[in-house]
Amino acid sequence: MEMRDVKLSGLKSAGEVIEERRQADAGFLDEWDRTAFAREVAVTVVRYRAEQGISQRRLADLTGLQQPAIARLERGSEAPGLATLARLTRATGLTFRLEIANGSAGLVPA
Repeated sequence: MEMRDVKLSGLKSAGEVIEERRQADAGFLDEWDRTAFAREVAVTVVRYRAEQGISQRRLADLTGLQQPAIARLERGSEAPGLATLARLTRATGLTFRLEIANGSAGLVPA
């Protein structure tokens, strides 16, 4: 099948895929919730790089982090520490507003 033969209308939404995984795997939702903050940071970092048109290596140079550390941030599987977030804000002008409540951490709109 060629790519042009794929119909987008047949694709599931992210919400549908997540719901299917949740129903099939009891531990999935716990892991999804555990990594929510890390994913939010990842989306912010990837969006910043895309908007600026810079590579992971260039962002690493700007922040003083190693390129593999930027790749791990963008993977969103582990929450970054406050020192890492501080380095990102100093080098990029990004703002991270955190809310820690009810056993979870997340970004709140700036």
